Amino acid sequence: MSADGRTTDRGSVATIVVVASVAAVVVAGALWLVAAPEAASQPVGADAGEQYAGIDGVTATETTVVERGSRTSRTVAEVAFRPGTDERRRTVVDGSERYEVTVSNGSVLWLYDDAGDRAKRVPLSATPEDGVGRGDHIERLFAALNVTQRSASASASGPEVAPLPVVPSAASGPNASADAALGVEYDGTTSVGDRTAYVLRLAPQSDAAAYEQTLLVDTQRFFVLEQHTEWVDDGTRVSVRTTYTNVTFDPGLGEDAFTFDPPADATVERVDTPETTTYQSAAALRDATNVSVPSPDVPASFRPTYASETTGEVHGVGLRYVNETSRITVAKYNRTFPVDGHRTVEVGDREAAVTYGPTASVSWNCGEYRYTVRGQGVPASVLVEVARSVGCDASAA
Repeated sequence: MSADGRTTDRGSVATIVVVASVAAVVVAGALWLVAAPEAASQPVGADAGEQYAGIDGVTATETTVVERGSRTSRTVAEVAFRPGTDERRRTVVDGSERYEVTVSNGSVLWLYDDAGDRAKRVPLSATPEDGVGRGDHIERLFAALNVTQRSASASASGPEVAPLPVVPSAASGPNASADAALGVEYDGTTSVGDRTAYVLRLAPQSDAAAYEQTLLVDTQRFFVLEQHTEWVDDGTRVSVRTTYTNVTFDPGLGEDAFTFDPPADATVERVDTPETTTYQSAAALRDATNVSVPSPDVPASFRPTYASETTGEVHGVGLRYVNETSRITVAKYNRTFPVDGHRTVEVGDREAAVTYGPTASVSWNCGEYRYTVRGQGVPASVLVEVARSVGCDASAA
C-alpha cells in the first residue's frame, strides 16, 4: 500500500535518478536507470503523446484539495474541456470560489457569480504557443523509464532526460544553487474511480529537498487523472491534490458546451475588447510602451518566449517564460482587486495573495496597478520569490 493509502500493483518498478546542479528549478546532468522485472511487448507509454493528442474532449468531476499546515480547503467542480486548448467549462458544485461558473470558448471568457447574480464577459487574445505539451511531457517520462514487462533491468545515461517536472530548491529562492538528485519511479498501477492508472512518483533523492509529486496517468489515454504535489513552504507543509473522476473521453462536445448565456436578470459587465501586441523581447516592449516593464528574476532553466502589451479598458504589460515542462508569466495592469487567496505573504511592503492549484499565482496591488506572477507546473514558493524580485513600482513609466 502506498503512502497515500492506495493499493498499487508493484509487479514492475523502475527508478531514474538524475544528478543535477539545481539553480532553483534547473535539472540537468546524468541519468542512471534501473528497471525491475515484468514482461511486455513494448515500452509503456511509447505512444503517450499520440494518445493524449487524440483526446477530442473530456467531461469529469474535478476535486481539488489544498492543505497548508492545519488548514484545508476542498472544491468540487463539474468540468468539460478540450485538452491543449482554451475551451473549458467549469461549474463549482461544492466549495467557495469567487465565480461559480467559468466558460471559455478560446476567444471569450465568461465569469458568473451565482450568489450575486453577476456575470462578466472578458474577450481573450490569442498568444503564441510555447513549451512542451502535457502529453509529450508524459511520454518523455515513460521513455526515460523504459518500463517493459519483459525487461529484467536496464541502464542508460544522457542529458535527454532533463525535461522533468520542476523541483523547488531546498534553498530560499530561485538564485540559490545546490547539488541535488531527482528521481522518478514507476510504481505499477492503481484505480482512480472506474479507470486504471499508472503510478509515477517524482522526488529529489536528497532528504534535504522536501518535495514530492505523484502522477496517476490513465493507462489508455495518458491523461493525468490525479496530480498530487507536496512541498514545504517557510517550514509549513503544503499539499495540492487535483483528481478527476467520472471521466468520459471524447463525449462529443459541441460548441454549445463552451457557450454561456447569463440569466435574463443578471447584472452583466462587459470588458472592452483589448488590443494585444506581442514583442520578441522585453527590451522591445520597453521601447514601445509608456508603462514601466517589470524585470523579474526567474529560475535559470526558464527562457523568455515573448512580451506583450494590452490596451483598451485595461492597459497592461506581460512577460512569459518557459522551460521544457513549466511556464511563468508576469503581468502588470491598471486595475486593482482585493487581496484574496489561500494565504498572504509580504512582497516588499505590500500584502500579496497566494493561490494554489494546477496554476498557482501571487498577486498584489501597487498604486493603481495590479501585479500577478502566475505559474503552471511551478511551486508557489518559487513564484513568491519571483514576485519579490519584481517588487512594487507604482509609477506608469
